[in-house]
Amino acid sequence: MRMRQVSTRWTAVTVTGAALLASLAGCADQENPPAPVSSAAVIGHWTSTCGATLDIARDGGFTFAGFPSGEGAHDERRLDGSGKWYLYRGGKDAPPPSLDLKYDKTLFSLYFTRSSDGALTAMRFEEEDRTCSFTRKG
Repeated sequence: MRMRQVSTRWTAVTVTGAALLASLAGCADQENPPAPVSSAAVIGHWTSTCGATLDIARDGGFTFAGFPSGEGAHDERRLDGSGKWYLYRGGKDAPPPSLDLKYDKTLFSLYFTRSSDGALTAMRFEEEDRTCSFTRKG
């Protein structure tokens, strides 16, 4: 039985083609962002790494206690109050999706952290050089 020899040139073409297909598949995954975060995913009681609490209600309202002022990492003031919340969907060439809290005349944006399957696992409020991360309880 005679073995057929494959030229090095065809091997290189095959390997190059496979690498190109793999890179295109990776790009396709990046072009398909995860599904938007739903209202149901954010509703509930959230606690944070910075001592703040946040309660998101179904009716579009929220209350928070000990929330960072948003005036920078050196401002230690904390806010207690309530307001309305909105889901910002983001988009091409726009800020990332977020939960926006409208408190008085200030808008606070909490950015989503997701698991590998796209489920919401946490939210974070970024303030200059410090981040306050929120996780849902119950």
